[in-house]
Amino acid sequence: MKILSKNNDTVKLLASPDEELLERGDYLVIEDNSRKLLIQVIDIEYADLPGMLEDTLRELSVEDAKNFSSIDPYSIGSLIAKLREARLIIGKFRGVLVDGDLRNDILWLPSRFYSRIRKASSSLINELSRSSGRRAILLGECMGDWFTVNAESLDGKLTIITGKKEMGKSHLAKLLVVGLVEYGARILIFDINGEYGGLSKKIDGSDSELSDRLKVIIPGRNFKTTVEDAGLKTMLDILRYVYDTPPASLREFSRIWYITERIYGRVTLKGLIDALTKTQMNESIREALLSRLLSIEDLEFFNDEDPQSLEDLLGELEYGGALIVDLSKSLPHGRRLVVEYVLSKLSTILKNNQYPPLFLLAEEAHLYLRDTYWDDLVTRMRHIGVFPIFVTNQPDMIPDSVYRQADNIFLFNFTNDSDLDYLAKASRVDAETVKRIVKALPPKRCLIVGRIVNDIPVVVKVRELHVKTMGETKLFFTQTK
Repeated sequence: MKILSKNNDTVKLLASPDEELLERGDYLVIEDNSRKLLIQVIDIEYADLPGMLEDTLRELSVEDAKNFSSIDPYSIGSLIAKLREARLIIGKFRGVLVDGDLRNDILWLPSRFYSRIRKASSSLINELSRSSGRRAILLGECMGDWFTVNAESLDGKLTIITGKKEMGKSHLAKLLVVGLVEYGARILIFDINGEYGGLSKKIDGSDSELSDRLKVIIPGRNFKTTVEDAGLKTMLDILRYVYDTPPASLREFSRIWYITERIYGRVTLKGLIDALTKTQMNESIREALLSRLLSIEDLEFFNDEDPQSLEDLLGELEYGGALIVDLSKSLPHGRRLVVEYVLSKLSTILKNNQYPPLFLLAEEAHLYLRDTYWDDLVTRMRHIGVFPIFVTNQPDMIPDSVYRQADNIFLFNFTNDSDLDYLAKASRVDAETVKRIVKALPPKRCLIVGRIVNDIPVVVKVRELHVKTMGETKLFFTQTK
């Protein structure tokens, strides 16, 4: 291989057709004396040589001639054929290696004629991409070797996992959950499909190492609370954001809240409904509030007789574990209500230093992720002590404010150009890398960008897990006799 050109951060190399096979995402080292240039391969094309179109057309025209033979006394035909088969490797500049450190601020180019180009070793990429920390999580394979990231790189960070369906997003999320829990981390999981409980079992059906560190709670069944525990602010947020209640009705609800508290000494859902029916107010407002409160009552999430405290449920994860909120059986508005309550309550608990920091994994986040729910949490997550991991197959449904603050992004395959354009603007790497690599990724492979890999984009084949990941697509036609 030889250097052809460098334009901004794009490096083009010429290679013969019998060069070593490369994959998108592989790294090459261009060495000249003691310095090394690191580039990442994003595509390969035929070299566009002068006169190539004319020669190809001429060859097509003579192929039809019968009994045609050419005389090549100097055997230059094979040389010309090799030139016409030359490859153009397109790579992205990732930095200059100086004394083992990767520098992006150094302006240096290797010699076009005397530099040596070779494929980077997997150990070099592992070393450059690994951030500081001692708690390694084995993700999978990169450039023919095992690739690990440090759990500390997720701590205090905002992480996004996105890609088309059936590409391996949830599998990677479960892998991260297993790795974090094994190191004693506490995780709250919004489980939209009811599949994370399977982590308690191995593939053979026996209990996994996490079986006693996972707790599944189902809203309306073994997870209920009271409106008094939720508080006026949370109830107002639920009415405003889940049920689209107008401001005039919200003001009347606040009045009813204080009336109920004065009459009964405490606030209950039944007390609110009773006070609402007896207090004088505009009939249209009364009907609007009453229909909403009855809808909330039907969900059976607010229960004054057998409530469970979120603080107590989290307290059961004393030595690390996962509290899984199973939303698979909840209606859409019930799902949003539970998410709003949990986030509001979690924010209060952590602000008051009642609980140590934890991770929050939001599966299928596009179904309930709204600016109103998450803005405060994402903006002040480091100070509150909750570190979100969003999983979604609709990246454009996540607000721009979330992407702008994302520290780590795991990108699986996308073929839709609009999704790629959106991700290219939001990710921490150049647009061309995203579009060329992500569009060609096979299942179970992802492009990792961000602080977790020291801002060195890495393509990883995600490994299998020894526990039940569930979440597989249910098919009608199965391999039966």
